[in-house]
Amino acid sequence: MTIDDARSALMTDGYTDIDEWHDGPSVIYPAHEHDGDTAHIIVGGSIFITIDGEEKEYRPGDRFDIPAHVSHTVRMGDEGCTYIFGEKTL
Repeated sequence: MTIDDARSALMTDGYTDIDEWHDGPSVIYPAHEHDGDTAHIIVGGSIFITIDGEEKEYRPGDRFDIPAHVSHTVRMGDEGCTYIFGEKTL
């Protein structure tokens, strides 16, 4: 999936605040939550998301959604990660 394909997919699903992110290897975001529903589509590398103690890995072409106000932690894989991030304001 290309960056443009990922952007189009999120726009089609009603996401208006859409950004491209690049994080380096092993970058960690501590527990946090967002005010709106979020969607992420991986276009390069890998990312690990932990919700309620359960960690899942996502790779290119994968999408994961996180509802508003759900606490989660994020860890980038060994190659870092490039992803398209969309948020819906509630």
